[in-house]
Amino acid sequence: MQHALLRPEDMQSTPVQTPRLAVVVPIYRHSVLLAEAIESVLAQRAGFPIQLVLVNDGCPHRETDLVCREYALSYPERITYLRKPNGGLSDARNHGIRHALATWPSVEAIYMLDADNRLRPDAMANAMAALEQYPDAGWIYPNIDMFGLSWAGDYGGDYSLLIHTVMNVCEAGSLIRRDVFDAGVYFDTSFKSGFEDWDFFLTAAEAGFRGRNIDNFGFLYRKRAESMLADSERDAEAIRSEMRKKHKNLFSPRGLLELEQNEAPRYAIFLTDRNEVLLTVDPDASDVRCLSAAEFEQLWWRTQTDNSQHQMPPILVMTHSAVLEQLRRARMLHGVLWTMERRLTRHCFTALEIEPREAERIRWSEQEAQGSAEFHPAMLMVRPGTLAAIVRDSSISWATGIAARPCSVPATLIQLQLPEALFSAGEEFYASAAHDFVALAARYHASPNRGALAYNWDWRNPDIPWRARTHEISRVPTKADAAYPRVARDGRDVGFVLPLVEFGGVERVALNTALAMKQAGWRPHLFVLEARNCQFSAEWRDTFDSVTFLADPHFATWGPANSNYLGTDVPDWSRFGDQRQATAMLSWLDAVINFHGGAISGVMGRLKRFGVKTALSLHLSDQSPFKRLVGNTYLGLAFEHAYDVILPCSEQLGDWCHGMGIPADKIVPLLNAPSFDLPEGAEARIDARRATRSPQDPLRVMYLGRLDHQKGVERLISIVETAQATRLPIEWRLIGKAVLGDSALELPPHISGLLEPPLTTPEDLAEAFEWADVFILPSYYEGLPLTILEAMRSGVIPIATDAGAVIEVVRQWENGVVLSQAETVAEALSALSRLVGDSELVQRLSARARTDMQGRDWNSAVAPLILRLDAMHAADKNEKLKKEKQ
Repeated sequence: MQHALLRPEDMQSTPVQTPRLAVVVPIYRHSVLLAEAIESVLAQRAGFPIQLVLVNDGCPHRETDLVCREYALSYPERITYLRKPNGGLSDARNHGIRHALATWPSVEAIYMLDADNRLRPDAMANAMAALEQYPDAGWIYPNIDMFGLSWAGDYGGDYSLLIHTVMNVCEAGSLIRRDVFDAGVYFDTSFKSGFEDWDFFLTAAEAGFRGRNIDNFGFLYRKRAESMLADSERDAEAIRSEMRKKHKNLFSPRGLLELEQNEAPRYAIFLTDRNEVLLTVDPDASDVRCLSAAEFEQLWWRTQTDNSQHQMPPILVMTHSAVLEQLRRARMLHGVLWTMERRLTRHCFTALEIEPREAERIRWSEQEAQGSAEFHPAMLMVRPGTLAAIVRDSSISWATGIAARPCSVPATLIQLQLPEALFSAGEEFYASAAHDFVALAARYHASPNRGALAYNWDWRNPDIPWRARTHEISRVPTKADAAYPRVARDGRDVGFVLPLVEFGGVERVALNTALAMKQAGWRPHLFVLEARNCQFSAEWRDTFDSVTFLADPHFATWGPANSNYLGTDVPDWSRFGDQRQATAMLSWLDAVINFHGGAISGVMGRLKRFGVKTALSLHLSDQSPFKRLVGNTYLGLAFEHAYDVILPCSEQLGDWCHGMGIPADKIVPLLNAPSFDLPEGAEARIDARRATRSPQDPLRVMYLGRLDHQKGVERLISIVETAQATRLPIEWRLIGKAVLGDSALELPPHISGLLEPPLTTPEDLAEAFEWADVFILPSYYEGLPLTILEAMRSGVIPIATDAGAVIEVVRQWENGVVLSQAETVAEALSALSRLVGDSELVQRLSARARTDMQGRDWNSAVAPLILRLDAMHAADKNEKLKKEKQ
């Protein structure tokens, strides 16, 4: 592309100038209106030199060249005329900017003026004074005073990059500090259909610069019924899509949440005991702003009369500092706020009641509060605009119903039961949030400031409607009812997603993986998808930073399915369901691991696009009634593309994944290990127990687990009954819970009499394994059972069927016994008979089992996953730096 200046013979000798400011005017098809723009620059009343640079961007109108030449020849010391082939608006602007900066080192700022707009005489003086007054400003931008189609728009108030992501608050006609261009920020020439200036200022903001608005700028915008901007609006969504791709981090859920916390806090949390208000998105963030009640009231009234210029947290939360601490101890503060905010789509109020319970469980329930005589909320969340509507109303009698008995106002009531251990003796239980809100509303309603609401206080029209609903901006990427209120901090956050949390093997794997990652510096967070309650002992509380219930009635782990993949149902929710809430719940994390979450696989692709690393933990394939392999492993295959990493619990399952089409590089075996640490002194007791066993002692045989079909409960019954009938010298312990259902066997009375309740604490489990000589597990299908590993660690000999990856750890008559699926009962009885008669064999197998488990722990098992995640995050960081350099 050839660029041309005026030929020397066309110009008079230009005196050397030292302009402080250059005005760049790109010109294409505005030959007649151009003269007005030029004259408005020449008429500037500024106490410093201004250089005007006219850039003819290959305009086809001959008149454009004639006008530019005439002005350049008439004002050679003030006007430079550049001609270039057509390259678009961005290219023309860049050409003029580069010429100005290279030609006049004295230039401190560049002003961009489109050829059909104009300036008032003091515009450049006003803008330059503001640039000097605010050294932290990268550019000064105007309000929009239009002529033609007349309109005056107020863009005042503090600059907000958060708002800038949803609307272009900065007109191209802004005064831009030279430092912005020196940092490599120019107009992107790939934007040829509009919004070039929007993209430019977002790029400048990402480079660390910020804008500042001044009221008296003096910029005049020509508004016509048809224009380039109007044309751009027709392609707006396509252009915005390109901007979102270019500014991926800025438009991501994490990026928007960080901006929301810094610029426009979502919640005003009114602590009634302290008479203070916390302004924040994340109550645990380091930059929470605290106001006195009087300061908050003053801020609130200011936004009511001039809401386009001042930001106010849109969501009011009435509560007590003790309530926040109770929720923190339960690891539920963020999850509760998120769910309460989502429920504001139903009613103007969401209320929370907290009740302590003896069991170490969390229980969650919801109901309509209206009509409830027992309504004592510890926290009340108020929908945006509700308080303003109450204050503006002639009477607040309708609002007082929230504190009535029974409650007479529609509201959602969330009831939360927490472990009693979380509460201190004599701790205050606050239950007056509704009364305190009514008192606040009454005080504001009686305020003398209320009279100001009847007047307009500015001649310009408020033109930043997003000031009043900034909380909706962070919802844009997911389109959810609320963005999860957690702001990224130093370190990394990983989510553990489970359909329920009880005492199963999958949950124990998740717990131990989380603990290992926590010790490596990650922050684990627990997300319960389907259940409304979960066990949450001290072990879980100490491991997880937070626990959140999805509480979405539309979600089902294995819901209705109208399609299947290789014989496994693919839940409709995973393909066609409303995934907005689940996506918002997880999109702020660095990584997410799905532990048998079924349909939740459907959101993983979206999370990947947001930069979240996704992993799938695989344990076993289930069996259909016709003995066909189905279940979570096959669903994982169906959604393999949505996962960065696949985590099989054994090498065997990893080989199966590879054989089924998953790339080897994606497979990171996370090998199962014992799910609990041995209590203090257990090793010594195990040594003593194994060393002192007498050949005359009966063989102690234990079963521990669910009593259901998968575990071979009918086989177990036959083994026990036959051993008793043949009078084998065996002591039995059957520990677990009978699962009754269509496919389950009802336990005979003499077997039920042996049954002991499930064990959940490490101390109880360790004692049971110390007691036993043999652990029996006649399962039909398995992954790599944790109970086998735990038994072997304590020197207990496993007798287990050849299911899943059992043979990966159990070697026939070396450290245990492997039973065939065809002759399970007979082979089990034969093995028991042999062990009963050979005490030395028992000692040898026991010692070898124990030795083989040495060094098998979760820190070692999880280390490859951590390395892989670290490598992926490092690659992302390098890619980001590479793009920034480009």
